Amino acid sequence: MSYGSYGASKTLNSLIGWVVDAGSAEDDIDLQSSTLRKRARDLYEGGGLARSGPETLTTSVVGWGIQPKPKIDGDYLGMTDEVREEAEHSILREFRLWADSTMCDAERQRNFYELQQLAFLSMLMSGDVFALFGMKENKRTPYQTTIRLLEADRICTPDSSGESESKETDSGGRIIDGVEIDKEGAVVRYHIASRSPLAGSDSREITWTAVDAYGKDTGYPNILHIMTYERPEQRRGIPFVSAEIELIKQFGRYMNAELAGKVVSAMLTLFITSKEDDGKAGMEDAVNEEEKVTEDELKLELAPGAIYDLPPGKDVTTVDPKRSDTQFESFVNTCITVIASSMGIPKEVLVKKYESNYTAARAALLDFWRTVKVYRTRFNAKFNQPIYEQWLSEAVAAGRIDAPGFFDDPSIRQAWCGCLWMGASMGHVDPKKEVEAAAMRIAQNITTQEQEASEYNGNDWSENVRQRSKEIAMTSDMGSGKTGKPGGKNSGKNESEEKT
Repeated sequence: MSYGSYGASKTLNSLIGWVVDAGSAEDDIDLQSSTLRKRARDLYEGGGLARSGPETLTTSVVGWGIQPKPKIDGDYLGMTDEVREEAEHSILREFRLWADSTMCDAERQRNFYELQQLAFLSMLMSGDVFALFGMKENKRTPYQTTIRLLEADRICTPDSSGESESKETDSGGRIIDGVEIDKEGAVVRYHIASRSPLAGSDSREITWTAVDAYGKDTGYPNILHIMTYERPEQRRGIPFVSAEIELIKQFGRYMNAELAGKVVSAMLTLFITSKEDDGKAGMEDAVNEEEKVTEDELKLELAPGAIYDLPPGKDVTTVDPKRSDTQFESFVNTCITVIASSMGIPKEVLVKKYESNYTAARAALLDFWRTVKVYRTRFNAKFNQPIYEQWLSEAVAAGRIDAPGFFDDPSIRQAWCGCLWMGASMGHVDPKKEVEAAAMRIAQNITTQEQEASEYNGNDWSENVRQRSKEIAMTSDMGSGKTGKPGGKNSGKNESEEKT
C-alpha cells in the first residue's frame, strides 16, 4: 500500500472534497504577509489570547534584557586566565557604557535592552522586524554605532501599493515584498520605503532606498532581518498567531456574544403601552403635537431599571437571550487548549492560571522553557551577537579595546567576539527542591556552579563569588571586632581607654 491509498487518496469519501491551494513559500507566505500582519496586529490590539501569547513569550525570552557575558577564546589567543578575565571585564565595562545609554538608539529613545524587547515583540506581532546599522556622533558616549528598528511594512517592493508584491530585476533576480535576491536565491539588498505605506495620516510621497545586505568592503551586515521561519526559500516572516487567526477571531466573537447575552439578561427594562393617544407618548410629558416623539426619533436602549413609555400602537416583543451554559466552561477550555498548543505555549502559562499539582505545574514550565530557549537562541544569533560584534569592531578601531590581530585574521576576530547571552531564568515552583537538585547535579559533575547560577536567576557566578568573598570578609571582621563597629571587642571604648 502507498500514501495514494491513504493521505493522498483522491477516491476516499473523507478526502475527495479536500481541495488544497498549494504553492511555493513565496505564494503561501511572502505574498500573504501584508494581510497576515494587519490581522495579527488587529487581534493583538484587541487583547485576549492573541496578546497574551506574544507578551508571555517576550517576557520570558527577553525579560528585562538578555545580558552579555564576554567569553574570549584565550587558549587560541595564547592568553593566561588572568589576562583573559581582565580583558573580558574591560570589554563588558565598555559595552555597558554603550548599551545602557539611549545613544545606541538612532531615535535616542531606548537603550539596548529596550531595543531587544521591542524588536522581539515586533517580530512576533508582525512576523519580522529589521535593524538598520548607522553611525551618529553624540556627547554622552565615545561610540557612534546606532541601531534603528524598522517596522515590517517599511520593507516593501518599490512602487507597490503597500500590499505584498514581487517583481523581476534587471539582473535576473527577484524582489519579493521588498527583499531582493539574486539568481541563486541569496539576499543581496532590502528596499526601504521612506515612510510606512499604511500611514494614512502622512501624505508625503513615498520613495524607496535600496540598502545592501552586507558592506562591500567589510562584509559586515548593514541591516539585520529578524524573522520567523517555516519553509526553505521563505523571504518574509510569519506573525506568531498566523495559524490561529481564524480560531482566535471566532473565539472572540463567541465570547462577545456570550457577554452581550449575559448583560441583556441582567437588565430589567419595562415598557408601557397605551391603546389611545393620551398626548404623553415619549420619554417625557408632552403637551402638544410638536413635543411628541416621532417614530424616527424613537430610539430606545436597554438599561438597568429603565421604564419607557411607548407611543400608541407600539408594542415590544420579548427577546430572551438566556441559553444553557452548562457546557460553556468546558468548551472555552477546549478552545484555549487548542490555541495554546498551536502557539507552543502550555495552557497554564498562556492564561496564567495554575490549578494542578507541583509535578504538573513544573512539567508545563519545563515544556514552555524549551520553547523559550529555542526562541532565545535564534534571537541571540540574529540580533544580539551581530550587534555586539559591530560594536566591538568600533571599540577596537577606536582604541578603546586592545585586541591584537582583530582585523587581520577572521579566526582571531572570532576568538575576541566570543560571548554568552544570559536572560531571565525559568522561575521556580518549589525553590528548595530545585536548589537541592542543583546541588546534586553539581556534585555528580553533571553541571557546573556557573551554569546553575545562570539558569537559576541569570546571575554571573564569578560576580557572586567575588561579592560573597567581600561579604564573608566583612562579616568576619565585624565578629573579630576589627571594624570597631557595635558588636566588636572595641565597641564603646575610645583610644585612651584601650591603652589603659
